[in-house]
Amino acid sequence: MMKKHAIVLAALIGAASAQAQVYGTVAGGATHLGMDCTGATSCDTSGTGVKLVGGYEFGNGFSLEAGYIGFGKFRAADGTVGLTVKPTAITLGGAFALPLGSDWGVNVRLGVAQVKTKASATVGALSGSDSESKAKVYAGVGVTYAISKTVKFELGVDSTQAEFAGEKGTLRLISLGATFAF
Repeated sequence: MMKKHAIVLAALIGAASAQAQVYGTVAGGATHLGMDCTGATSCDTSGTGVKLVGGYEFGNGFSLEAGYIGFGKFRAADGTVGLTVKPTAITLGGAFALPLGSDWGVNVRLGVAQVKTKASATVGALSGSDSESKAKVYAGVGVTYAISKTVKFELGVDSTQAEFAGEKGTLRLISLGATFAF
């Protein structure tokens, strides 16, 4: 009886590992920070960001992903004080790939992000900076197009939240990237 269980277990592990696949994604695009600019004479809440992801697909569309997102820089000023905010995130979560035909698909991501928000302020010749890190919910969705069995292009949107000194703002990256399966 024990041999039968061992054989069944070995077959299940073999089938799961035959479907398993390691992949990496590199993407870049436009970012936005939903921050309150009340009282600012200038406010730039858009930037350029980058996303790097490593994933492990278990089969049936389910994956575990870890990644880094650099959301770029955002600036605001009121004439005497200049503020620069630079958020980054380390992400960990699950992903599900839903095929929409032979080449097209949709990826949905949900997980947690450790968001580090660095703020730098300048008043005349004086300047200083500080940062805060908070765990936040991370979500994303992307449309994929496979150009081969190992390369897919993805147009995606990723979102989480930045927080600094009690102020919160939604972070968004709209990116175009490529995923490479190994």
